[in-house]
Amino acid sequence: MVSPFRVVTPTTVPEAAAEMERLGDAARIYAGGAELLLLMRNGLLEPDYLVNIKQVPSLHGINWDGHVLRVGAAVTHRQLERDPQVHAHAPTLGEAEHHIGNIRVRTQGTLGGNLAFADPHADPGTALLVHDASVTVEGPRGPRQLLLDDFFVSTYETALEPDELLTEVQVPPLPFGWGWAYERIERFYRPTVNAAAAIAANDGRIAEVRLAVGCVGPRALRLRELEEKLQGLNLADAKRVIGESSEYLVEQLEPVGDLLGGADYKIHVTGVLLARAVEQALARTGDRDDRQ
Repeated sequence: MVSPFRVVTPTTVPEAAAEMERLGDAARIYAGGAELLLLMRNGLLEPDYLVNIKQVPSLHGINWDGHVLRVGAAVTHRQLERDPQVHAHAPTLGEAEHHIGNIRVRTQGTLGGNLAFADPHADPGTALLVHDASVTVEGPRGPRQLLLDDFFVSTYETALEPDELLTEVQVPPLPFGWGWAYERIERFYRPTVNAAAAIAANDGRIAEVRLAVGCVGPRALRLRELEEKLQGLNLADAKRVIGESSEYLVEQLEPVGDLLGGADYKIHVTGVLLARAVEQALARTGDRDDRQ
């Protein structure tokens, strides 16, 4: 049973921000509602107002401006899954979107809602981190831009102020010649662990690398120290280093056991998926010499 609530429907971002400022804790942003409505049906959230941002035109675009891919917060996962611009400029995101939930969830849910909800068991954030993506948030004081790595704070917690809403995601393409990969395992349509890699290679060795992991602990995270350790290594040595990094992964990811898997299991799977992602990303680079 859902408790009674009222809906306000602004048509611009400033109007939406003004409503959030006016209504305070009594209101929640509504776009796709894939996560929000589930919480409301189960009595875990009982807002008095929903600020429906579906009628804000600026939040619905997917545009390549020649430098970055700009995605409006109200764009659905299904749109991202099918859009050729996404697969051309942010293929890691396109692959992650394909795995979200099921067709109903992808049709209903939005990228902005997914990121702002900050559920640790989500797909897009992990993929976006290896693209060095950023987000624009707007409130009564105007817009501000944050790296996605700074936007995520903890489980269900972001850097959004109570009167702000996420309006756009900016996704830089990977540099020319880089390979990419997105790996996950799932249970009940939800990712147990996911991992993303982006790599530049030189003579079969890793010249540059970005690694991200999600669903293990409170938030999706870049593994910057491990990235440094893999630079200059061939595939076999990179896999060995990943396999020897369990203590580092525990320290960085802060694994949490849940219905999808225990903490030790998640750390083991993280190593397996990172090794797979590195191998697949290397295979997709412009450098195709011997990688062993």
